[in-house]
Amino acid sequence: MASNRQSTATTVQIAFDSDPEPHHCGYCNTNGSCTAGLYNLSTITLRKVRSSNCGYCQKEGGKISFGIVASTMLVDDYQILMDRGWRKCGTYYYKALMKTTCCPLYTIRCDVNNFQISRSQRRVVQTMNHFINENIKPSDQTRTTTITDSSFGQSAPKKQNDVQSKLSLNDWINKQSNTNAVQLIRHVLTNDTPPSDEFLKCLRSRQKRWYKKLLKLKSQNKLSSETDIRALVKRFDRMDNHSPQILEEILQFNEKSVNKLEVRLVRSYPPSEEFTRTLTESHSVYQRYQMAIHGDASSACSFSQFKRFLSESSLKKDCPRIPSSKVPSCGYGSFHMLYYLNGKIIACNVLDILPGGISSVYFYYDPDLGFLKLGVYSALKEIELTRRLAREVPEIKDYYLGYYVHTCVKMRYKGQYKPSYLLCPETYTWHRIEKCVPLLNANKYARFESDAEKVDEDEENSIEHLKLRVDGRIITPLELQQWNEEYFFYILDRFTMLAKFVGKTCANRLVIDLN
Repeated sequence: MASNRQSTATTVQIAFDSDPEPHHCGYCNTNGSCTAGLYNLSTITLRKVRSSNCGYCQKEGGKISFGIVASTMLVDDYQILMDRGWRKCGTYYYKALMKTTCCPLYTIRCDVNNFQISRSQRRVVQTMNHFINENIKPSDQTRTTTITDSSFGQSAPKKQNDVQSKLSLNDWINKQSNTNAVQLIRHVLTNDTPPSDEFLKCLRSRQKRWYKKLLKLKSQNKLSSETDIRALVKRFDRMDNHSPQILEEILQFNEKSVNKLEVRLVRSYPPSEEFTRTLTESHSVYQRYQMAIHGDASSACSFSQFKRFLSESSLKKDCPRIPSSKVPSCGYGSFHMLYYLNGKIIACNVLDILPGGISSVYFYYDPDLGFLKLGVYSALKEIELTRRLAREVPEIKDYYLGYYVHTCVKMRYKGQYKPSYLLCPETYTWHRIEKCVPLLNANKYARFESDAEKVDEDEENSIEHLKLRVDGRIITPLELQQWNEEYFFYILDRFTMLAKFVGKTCANRLVIDLN
């Protein structure tokens, strides 16, 4: 429903009540100046707007963002921040200034309950299954196929289909059930007009492609009820309407596989025993990955940098606002999903489990296993994990892939996990990526919400409810101004930007540490 608020009302205003209502603490019955009870709230410190070199277009100082450092962050608060365009790196949380940054960063997520695996993704799984089940690498498959078919220069034996008698299109149709594919073929044979729009909407992408193929054959006078479709039967058979295998079935290995791949989810914060025990081995894989794939020097991917970047976290595993019935068996917070091949760590997903889904943070792998396309495979495993958690807690239904960067072609792969949605940078509503791409082709910054009257429903235009901690006391911005007016106006821009970017819900929850 359209809002009556003006879409231009995006500036955060300073609006103090002349006689503000005191806030009372439920722990000590004071006026709220104590810090009792605040240990279960997210606590942050503010940072300035930051310009840095862009890793996508390589523009010096082109990446512009606003950030905070959180000593404590509750998972439901971070869920809200993510749904407003924020991301985290260690304990640093940031949001791009979308209209001024060189490469706008659009939050992208996939609806896992309706996930549709693509043909290329399925091939990646097949490659992994061949390797685990039979220890066959893609190069081995190619070589085996070549030797078998050529028989060292001799003619390959003919397949059974090659010696079959002529199979007319009409005969084939009569033997098939009345699927959408058969209805489509019959219509093309007997009509010069296209099928109805309602029927075309029911077709899958492959069936639509074959519709175009049939029209082309017909225009070339190569299609009739007596056409020999012996070479096409296999392809037509793939057009039936049988239910495709679900993701969980595709990812299964044989019971007696040659290799053993084991995936373990271990808590990284607070660190579990297995996480601590495997940290050195995991860092070794990370360092090899960074040096081989990204060309980093060994000093740039040191153990301390690894811990700061991918191990440290401020995301709390417990949240007093979430009932136990809404907590999955593994809990919330920060995790590493370790991949063991025959007992050795070969890869790791760094991820956060939140009340609304799984957020993928980073992935690294043994570069010697690049032929397995582990980046794609790991994303499918994260989707599988999200689907499993959704069966425990239905609200955990989305897979967040980080940022979609349309200006960087190599980052567009994230849109291949369908159905995918992009976050509108103005209204914070979600929109199918297929509708967003044409807008991004025209302009690098785009508003995806088509309703011009719609605004940010959680917009915060005031800083009066912010909680500030100074020398162990909780004060309001008005009290800060009375106490130190010079400092108040020095930091005012950061207050207003924080309130605008985090929204009303989080602005009333966060504790800003000014010590």
